[in-house]
Amino acid sequence: MDQNLIESLVQKIAGRSLFLVGMMGCGKSRTGPILAKYLNYKYLDLDYLIEKVAKKSINNIFSEDGEEIFRYFESKCLQETIKIPSMVISTGGGVVTKKENWGILSQGIVIWIDLKKEFALERLSKEITKRPMLQDNDLNDIYDKIFNSRKDLYAQADIRINIANEDVDEVVNKIIFGIHKKLFTNRD
Repeated sequence: MDQNLIESLVQKIAGRSLFLVGMMGCGKSRTGPILAKYLNYKYLDLDYLIEKVAKKSINNIFSEDGEEIFRYFESKCLQETIKIPSMVISTGGGVVTKKENWGILSQGIVIWIDLKKEFALERLSKEITKRPMLQDNDLNDIYDKIFNSRKDLYAQADIRINIANEDVDEVVNKIIFGIHKKLFTNRD
């Protein structure tokens, strides 16, 4: 990666945080730390913060308290993240579903990691026990249902990064070039 490009990008971003959004399994939590390292930003996985604040796992929040309580914690934690500049924040897939979250997200740069469905299903099939919304459901059907309910919300992101089977460094490069294109050429 060209260091001059990164330096000019960081200067242009001027401390705004980067929010990674997208469907579960798209690689937000794997991509975020690498992207932060490239940009010399801090990194936070929102789900990790939620677990610390709630003092229980995401699975336990869903099973014991329900999705509504999880979304409450998610919104409260998201509100705290915007107080710290120069962060890459991996969000949960449903962060886009609450209107008030967009007020926070829009203070930064929102990047939709849009993983092709076939690769998402392959990844998620190995993680069903870690994904409360997938348990006791047909993976393909529930994925379609969730994606269809969120795709218009994801589309509100500042930048959309289409990925298939790229490794994390390739995804980071796509994000960096996507941000550069958006900020320096003002085109989608």
